[in-house]
Amino acid sequence: MQVSRQWMVTHEWMVKGNRQTEWIDNRGILLWLAFYAGGLGGGLYLVSLFFDNLWGMAIGWFIVAVLKGAFHFIYLGKPSRFWRLMMHPQTSWLSRGLLFAVGFAGLGFIQIMLSIFIGPPQIVLIFKILAGIMALCVATYTGFVLNNVKGVPYWDLPLLPLLFVACGILGGFGLTVALATFTASVNLAAAEMGSRILLIINVALLGVYLIIASRKEAVGKQSVLYQIKGNISPIFWVCVVALGIVIPALIAVSSLFSGEQTAAVLIGGVACEIIGGAMLRYCVLKSGMYNPVISRADG
Repeated sequence: MQVSRQWMVTHEWMVKGNRQTEWIDNRGILLWLAFYAGGLGGGLYLVSLFFDNLWGMAIGWFIVAVLKGAFHFIYLGKPSRFWRLMMHPQTSWLSRGLLFAVGFAGLGFIQIMLSIFIGPPQIVLIFKILAGIMALCVATYTGFVLNNVKGVPYWDLPLLPLLFVACGILGGFGLTVALATFTASVNLAAAEMGSRILLIINVALLGVYLIIASRKEAVGKQSVLYQIKGNISPIFWVCVVALGIVIPALIAVSSLFSGEQTAAVLIGGVACEIIGGAMLRYCVLKSGMYNPVISRADG
């Protein structure tokens, strides 16, 4: 009886959803940070293009080219692995993503330099368009990376790339609001309005995503329950919901009725948005579970 019970415990992973760890635990933390840096930096660059805010473009470029690049480089460990990974864009979304990041780093740098040194407007516009396309790809591709991980139903939803890019653009609007408190070149009211709209869109996308995932498969429901009721539920409810949604929403509603908020309040709200966006990706990665090897019906 003892041997039988031990066998059942040891082989439980074969009949139950098994949480993946490679993408989030230990060195996987670096991958999470790289994914979020890409979304945030790409989103900020896109929003800064809309406001023609050179400081925002430069900061967005730095977040992607320097921070995201550093996280990926440290995660891979060796330069040779970095370059080998980029050599398979025909089969790997990670490879495509690194190419997008390198393309954005090059095109964005040229665009920023041309803007600083007042290059020909037509040439600057061309590089803004090209760098903007790359920024959108950088902000979006991580969703496709997770879509293509076999056997994780929670990630296998077409809505995931849209959720990630919307989250990145929300962070971009948030950082633009923060920048607007230091410079008059950015329309603060317009940036706040964009942040409100993107917050509503993100809440709607997250709600729909969780509902669809919970109905997809038994393991999908298990992932959702792990996120909202399991070990990481405090992170989800405190960081994602309270900090990332409730506090920014309260600040947004307050500013609608009481007028412009102080810089400290706005920057605090932006910090909450960024924490919420980062922890949303963390929860999505942490909640991913592999399908069981043997379904209960087979048993």
